[in-house]
Amino acid sequence: MTTVSTEDPQFQLAIEACAVALRRMADYELNPILAQRLHELGERKEYLTQAEQDELLALVDFAQKRTIEKLEAQTALVRLRAALPGLVSDA
Repeated sequence: MTTVSTEDPQFQLAIEACAVALRRMADYELNPILAQRLHELGERKEYLTQAEQDELLALVDFAQKRTIEKLEAQTALVRLRAALPGLVSDA
């Protein structure tokens, strides 16, 4: 097994790149236009055309997947900060 020093600049750059990507995912918010469309379709779901029902289902699926990814990224950041204190910033 190879040992990697946390002082290695390449290691630090790799961890910071991971943290940046995780922060972006952890801070994700659904586009307001998509959120509004999801709300509008959901408000009248009993009266939707087949195309609108399909759109609603696709939007719900998309929103659920992004929410799961957001929560996973938040958890990963917490674990990364715990495993490498001082190496991963909160910003």
